[in-house]
Amino acid sequence: MENTTHTKTIWAWLIIAILVVLAYVSFHMIKRGGDIDVPPGFVGPKNDIVNDVVFACTAGKSIHAVFHTTNTVDLVLSDGRALSIPQVISASGARYADADESFVFWNKGNTAFIQEKGATTFAGCAIK
Repeated sequence: MENTTHTKTIWAWLIIAILVVLAYVSFHMIKRGGDIDVPPGFVGPKNDIVNDVVFACTAGKSIHAVFHTTNTVDLVLSDGRALSIPQVISASGARYADADESFVFWNKGNTAFIQEKGATTFAGCAIK
């Protein structure tokens, strides 16, 4: 009889765990259905946007940046590239980089720049 009670308790906890997982997944699926419009090319979630800015850079270049609460930034560059990169450790300002840090987006206040393989490719960028 004790074994049957133990088995029922295990099944009850298993059912509770499944319900919690289903509730969590359902909540996040509903949460992602936000109605914020973002430009084509952005790959991050639509409903966790912290800031959406356009930086005008030298040489007629521009960077459209959408910052997310997930510490990522979606970028659409004036040369047509679109990418999403995570924030990484920085001594000053905000720094976002790909895994091997061959592409780095720096942002401090109203300014930004991009370095690719150590060379600055988007310079003198300021919020329009």
